[in-house]
Amino acid sequence: MSDVLLALDFPGRRDEARIADLRLEEAGWKVEYALAPPYSRVPDAGAQAAALAARRAGGAPRAVLAYCMAAPLAHELAALLSPAGEPVPLLLFDGEPGRPEAVRDAARTVAGQLTGGAARTLDGDPELLSDAALAGRPAEVMAAVEDRMNRLAAAVFREDGFDETEARAAATQVSGFYLDWIAHLTASLHTTRPSWGGRVQHIRTPGHPGPRVWPGAGATENHVVDSGRNDLLRDPRTRELALTLLGPPTA
Repeated sequence: MSDVLLALDFPGRRDEARIADLRLEEAGWKVEYALAPPYSRVPDAGAQAAALAARRAGGAPRAVLAYCMAAPLAHELAALLSPAGEPVPLLLFDGEPGRPEAVRDAARTVAGQLTGGAARTLDGDPELLSDAALAGRPAEVMAAVEDRMNRLAAAVFREDGFDETEARAAATQVSGFYLDWIAHLTASLHTTRPSWGGRVQHIRTPGHPGPRVWPGAGATENHVVDSGRNDLLRDPRTRELALTLLGPPTA
């Protein structure tokens, strides 16, 4: 395996620190930040992982790192990139499986941001983002979310004096970031949880609800850093622990 770390950390607008804040490059690691434009809107972690694996050149990474709900995607990617008999390990930071409520929370946030707080939901249909719909019809849900999001944004631009063509074009541009984010969260719900046998090192904040034993792993070790969630990835104790768990690069 190479001295490359593959990091999955969706770069949305958030208060939490990012994997990049660990500054692992300063310790001699080459870090590939896999989640970068163009983002996939396929609401399936396995399909997204396959697309990310196809983009890469070179050998297997030393480890795959992931924050929060990027963990299911990292799990799929580690399994895909593992050579026979050499499972690529995962290093998770407050990693957790996907949750339907996280998708609904994102949709509520998006509705508020697109309309300046005027809307509380993307749509009045309570079944649009139900557990059953998200589990059974994710592509259909994403198409419906895109339609409703664009309509909400277009209405705001029309109120600002845009004509219909201009309003639709502006809405499509503005909604793109939010659609990428919701697709990321929806994909985390759809994973095969492959039993690839790799070791999981899980650095977590106190009370983090993610699983103590990561499904499909050969072994899971949990390490608690007494930090708030927002500061976990900028806490020097997290950096020191991550470097210890990774060991030194060979180069």
